[in-house]
Amino acid sequence: MEYVAFDLETTGFDPAWDHVIEVGAVAFTAERRVAQMQTLADPGRGIPPAILRLTGIQLADLSGAPAPDEVLRRLAGFLRDRIPIGHGATLDVDFLSAAGLWDPSLEVMDTLHLARILFPDAASHSLPLLAAELALDQPHPHRALDDAEATRQLFLRLREEAIALDEPLKEAILALVAPYSWAVARFFAEALTAATPRPPVRQVATAGPPPIRAGQGDVTDDPARLLGLLAPGGALSQSLPEYEHREPQLQMLLAVAQTFRRGGALLVEAGTGTGKSLAYLIPAVARALASGERVVVSTNTHTLQEQLTAHDIPTLQAWLPWTFRACLLKGRSSYLSLRRWRRYLGEPCGDAEELRFKLKILTWLNRTQTGDRSEVRMQGREEVLWARIASDPLDCVGVFCRSEDCYVHRARAEAEAADLVVVNHALLLADAAQGGGVLPAYQHLIVDEAHHLEDAATTSLREEVEGLGMVALLERLSASGSERKGLIEQVAAQPGLAATGSDSVQAGPLATQARVQVEELFAALTRLVEFRLQEATRRDESVRLTDAVRLDPRWGEVQRLGADTVTALTALDATLRAIVAIGRDWLGGEEPDPVLRELEVIRGRLANATRLLGEVMGDGNPNRVYWFTLAPKTSNVVVRSAPLNVGDLLREHVFGHLSTLIFTSASLAVGGTFDYFQHRVGLEREPETLILPSPFDYLHQALVCVPSGIPDPEAEGFENSLNEIVADITAHLGGRTLVLFTSHRQLRDTCFALKRRNDLDDVLILGQGVDGPRRQVLKTFTETDHAVLLGTASFWEGIDIPGDKLSCVIMVKLPFPVPSEPVFAARAELMRDSFRSYALPLAALRLKQGFGRLIRRHSDRGAVVLLDRRISSREYGQAFLEVLPPVSMFTGEYADLGVRIAAWVSPTAGLPN
Repeated sequence: MEYVAFDLETTGFDPAWDHVIEVGAVAFTAERRVAQMQTLADPGRGIPPAILRLTGIQLADLSGAPAPDEVLRRLAGFLRDRIPIGHGATLDVDFLSAAGLWDPSLEVMDTLHLARILFPDAASHSLPLLAAELALDQPHPHRALDDAEATRQLFLRLREEAIALDEPLKEAILALVAPYSWAVARFFAEALTAATPRPPVRQVATAGPPPIRAGQGDVTDDPARLLGLLAPGGALSQSLPEYEHREPQLQMLLAVAQTFRRGGALLVEAGTGTGKSLAYLIPAVARALASGERVVVSTNTHTLQEQLTAHDIPTLQAWLPWTFRACLLKGRSSYLSLRRWRRYLGEPCGDAEELRFKLKILTWLNRTQTGDRSEVRMQGREEVLWARIASDPLDCVGVFCRSEDCYVHRARAEAEAADLVVVNHALLLADAAQGGGVLPAYQHLIVDEAHHLEDAATTSLREEVEGLGMVALLERLSASGSERKGLIEQVAAQPGLAATGSDSVQAGPLATQARVQVEELFAALTRLVEFRLQEATRRDESVRLTDAVRLDPRWGEVQRLGADTVTALTALDATLRAIVAIGRDWLGGEEPDPVLRELEVIRGRLANATRLLGEVMGDGNPNRVYWFTLAPKTSNVVVRSAPLNVGDLLREHVFGHLSTLIFTSASLAVGGTFDYFQHRVGLEREPETLILPSPFDYLHQALVCVPSGIPDPEAEGFENSLNEIVADITAHLGGRTLVLFTSHRQLRDTCFALKRRNDLDDVLILGQGVDGPRRQVLKTFTETDHAVLLGTASFWEGIDIPGDKLSCVIMVKLPFPVPSEPVFAARAELMRDSFRSYALPLAALRLKQGFGRLIRRHSDRGAVVLLDRRISSREYGQAFLEVLPPVSMFTGEYADLGVRIAAWVSPTAGLPN
């Protein structure tokens, strides 16, 4: 059996426009190299300098080389009658296919996919980094032959890794891949039946608990003594020589410790670089140990959770003179359900991607102790597939569950034994919504990233119904007109559930009738929503259910069909309840009946959907807003609902029973007060407040540019000015720029305009959603010397790009909320002056977050550019500048921006700063 590892180097990523400049290939068997080829190709056109730098190829090297088509023909001949191997080979296949030289029946055995299955703990799955980690021979990455050779070596290492797997795991994998002929199935079938097993190549290190200092010492929550731990010459500076004393950090620690001592609420705005995590963790640990009262720390982002649990808390456990237990507790859907996994594993795979996902989970389960999905990197559709195996409250068997067989139970048991529990806002609010029981009992709460609490509560309490989703559930119940039996027919066919026969006979037609009603209802809803969106003056994506909509003649038809749908679904629910009640005894035992279990899950989901549809078609809940969203690709309508006022809910269900409340963020205050935040989250207690400046010297590190001469954001010439400004700044800085948008459409338009410019050939243009999802483009940006990154909402905060990689942040528009966004619009209507009391503070806090992307270290230096002329032309513009720290300012013509910013970033360039 001969393989051939191959690689192409090209002038770009589009086979219709770009050309091959080098091919490399190595033919081999499991025992030896057979042959190799390496050929340069002359594309007959210019090559982007970034490609020349990446590959090290010189233009002179290509002079006289064969044409790309000829080189590809030679490669096709080399591949013939051999099994193709590649690493992330989609692009290579695209170029061969475009030349008509690829057999569509062939499938590359991709080492990228195999590495994700067998090396899940690798720092990166890119070929150069994998080669370095595994000590493979790759002297010149991004040269075709070297990449092909590294791919050959990686393939053989992966084969050895597969051979070294435990025998029970091998048997499970062989049983899984047996029915399939996809490349990944052939790889495991061949490797796991190899005659000569080899020893394991690579031992995966399992992270153990952090080192803990022996001896409990004298636990104290005395603020003065805790302050001494971080003070110059204190325990931390002695244990960690790299620790940097920060006065704001000491002030925050003292305030937090005092609040823990006396009880009450504390609001702290701590600027970037304060070190607020240690400032609240040390008093929290001291209080928990001294009083035996658990402390919960809630964050909004996984990034901060990981920082706390992987770095900050282990650091404290290593040097604090006390032993304490801390754990990270996540929502149920973050943990795998072994019962759901076993059911899913037995189902046929629809395609190779689904098979690869199952193989990844199968090998991961052989090593995981937690069942936490964060241990597995998900790509693309795998996020959707995870939902098939994630723990689901509707699929939980409760007291019948074996605790040792449940990752959720294990995680909650660990939390019950912990002094400090880290959660996210969503889980904190889920616990509150259920009246407790999700989190262990706690007396003290620290809310970090507190500026997100209202949005998190809104999202957590949001409900939705999707037409296509409901139809799929109803078809799963009764597949009338299909050869495949639905759940109702499967239940009726089980001898042990014969007593459900009459109900099952009745339920089938009821499910069919309900499905027809749902289809008719959502077809009418689609017509209504499409009509209302055509009438909208803005490019809205949603239609809020208002009095004006209820007066639309089309709403009468929707309401009539909605009432019929709710009636049909209610009748079906009663019958399904009877079936489940009769078969409930089957839910006990070692493994509850999977068919009846799935039927009960679907019944619960349909019941929730019925309740929401009933609210929408009736008078609704006065404290909720309802709206309809039209998916652009599928024209599928989603019915959504969210609470109008989360403050009362937070006050009653989260804050009410607690002794201590600490809220902190880098962006909480507006105009020097916390009034906006307090009102939005319903905090009635009279809190202590503290605003701590960042330790950075913004006056000398940050230049804020408010250029003149720019058209209004809604004016016709704004787009051209935007493109020229971004290109000018990017060219002067050689990339190193982050452009923040409030509109996906404007981001895409700007991205494509920049990519077409010849004067930016040396700069890599990266657009969120254009060149990849958020994580991918951010990673590429941080690994590239000359790049500009265009991002929307999620890039305004939560990213950390220190050093020379980022020297300029451009904010295209002031980040006001979209006036027609349903939740914002409904809340605004309840206020006397919604602009000043709601929209303006919200936008000012958002701008403060965007500004915070620039300076992340004491050595950072850069500029923030505000392109929205309203900041200087409207009287409210001053409110945005007031939320920023003291900075240097530039207010000249926008044509001078590139020169001024370059001079600021590199003062030695010759211009004054």
